Amino acid sequence: MEQQLIKTLLSNSTFLTNQANLRRTLFSGEYAYIYDKIKEAHEKYARDLTLEEVYSLWLIDNPVATPAEIHEIRDVIDQLKRVEALGEDITTDVITKLWRADIGREIANIGINMAEGDTGALSRLQSLIESVGDGFVVDDFGEPTTDNIYELLAETSNENKCKFNIETLSRHLYGIGGGDFMLVAARPETGKSAFVISLCASPGGFCHQGYKVVYIGNEEKTTRTKLRAIQACSGMTREQIAEDPDLAMSMYTGVRDNLIMHDAQEWDLDKISAYCERVQPNVLILDQADKIQISGNYNASHERIRELYRSIRELAKRHDCAVIAVSQASAEAEGKLRIDFSMLEGSKTGKAAEIDVCLGIGKPSGGNDDEPNTTRQLYISKNKLSGFHGSVICEIQPEVSRYVE
Repeated sequence: MEQQLIKTLLSNSTFLTNQANLRRTLFSGEYAYIYDKIKEAHEKYARDLTLEEVYSLWLIDNPVATPAEIHEIRDVIDQLKRVEALGEDITTDVITKLWRADIGREIANIGINMAEGDTGALSRLQSLIESVGDGFVVDDFGEPTTDNIYELLAETSNENKCKFNIETLSRHLYGIGGGDFMLVAARPETGKSAFVISLCASPGGFCHQGYKVVYIGNEEKTTRTKLRAIQACSGMTREQIAEDPDLAMSMYTGVRDNLIMHDAQEWDLDKISAYCERVQPNVLILDQADKIQISGNYNASHERIRELYRSIRELAKRHDCAVIAVSQASAEAEGKLRIDFSMLEGSKTGKAAEIDVCLGIGKPSGGNDDEPNTTRQLYISKNKLSGFHGSVICEIQPEVSRYVE
């Protein structure tokens, strides 16, 4: 690399392009001496150079050099003749990275001097940072957001979204698409998992629409969840499936490849992201999201939750998939029909700030074990996708894990 870089710097235009980031300390031994001659020659002659010209300049400037020193420089020149020069674009990247690394080493050395009591080290550090600070500013900002009205309409069109198969809900909020982040919250034993299973596997669900769904389960075993998906798809109870499993599977076959489930009690968010990179789902379901581990140290649980939800949102955008996070509602939501984002368990503000849609599932009080109340109220308290805020009444069919109007 050092040899290729030296040879590339024989070009006057390349040298001038990268002059601000070139330092003698980027080169070692004899290459540093060769660099000195190249720098001086470009400043004086302002044209492309040859290796023989650089060798001649070195000889002129070192009239008392020993035969051994001359032999070493001659060997370096001959070696340089045998290497290929780098492309101009690659040269700029290489020099920039070497320059940043060299500055880092210099800063580290100044830090050691400060630790050893050098009173002048701080001023040298300040001067160094002031002189090189601009070189560490990111200059690749990508393309600005398009002004093409057709692209903007296509990006927000319902055609790019997975439609909800509860018609009354879909009329107000059609569905979710790539990069969207939706939170489903309810009290225990309300039917949170049944709700997302129904969205995926019951008739007209995401899987029937041809979308690939990855269901990450870290609470109950996903073998039970998968059976509930077969129930939702076939409309058969567990007892009916046990009597005729072939019939149930024949009805489920059409969507089985679109629903992938994993037990993920030990998975952290990095592993989930890596899995999404591999299988590229259209919809990712995290049941339950709050239990997912995330790297880092946090002073309080609400800080961890806030960072977790921020990272989940980034995951949705990075993999261009819709994410549905299942979460508990706090005790404040017990017996309530309208469950909004102020009733979320954990970091209420942190969660609400990151999600696009908050859908709470309310369960009426009353009923008993013999005749449970199956009415459910879906309340949307945050909605950045369609703007609708309000309630949708539906019914749960727990024996087949379906939500119906």
